[in-house]
Amino acid sequence: MSTDDRLQAGIIGRTLRLMLAGLLLWMTYIAMRLDDQAFNLKVAAVFTGLTAFYAALHFIVNRYLPRLNRWYGAVLAVAPVIVVFAVGGPLGRVASVAFVGASLLLQAVRGDGGCEVMAIPSLLFRKHTHLVCILFSPIDWIEKHLTGPGGLPE
Repeated sequence: MSTDDRLQAGIIGRTLRLMLAGLLLWMTYIAMRLDDQAFNLKVAAVFTGLTAFYAALHFIVNRYLPRLNRWYGAVLAVAPVIVVFAVGGPLGRVASVAFVGASLLLQAVRGDGGCEVMAIPSLLFRKHTHLVCILFSPIDWIEKHLTGPGGLPE
């Protein structure tokens, strides 16, 4: 997917991403501020592991699965971070919340509208996937249809 046909987030989608990212990153800061340095290093290691996993997934999707349904692919892409959150205990919860928060912040700043967990790999590889954002893509599509004459400014 080239930069011209990548999924774009409008002002409403970007604002909502920014607000949710701020909340998630604030929660991460509070959790990490109250724990010791060893816990924080483990959180950083899990965060790095999630980044490496999603970088590999990004490569596989772009290289070998370009025809994967964008919604099924997004569900499959989001599932690992949900599993880490659910079974990882406090360490997994803090790391997955930090990962999703950082990804949403990156999407809000760049104006990307694709899959939320693929934002960091998209920045690293400078190539976007065709996968959608489960939570925000419907908002982006509605906002896109509201732009123009009589709608939101472009």
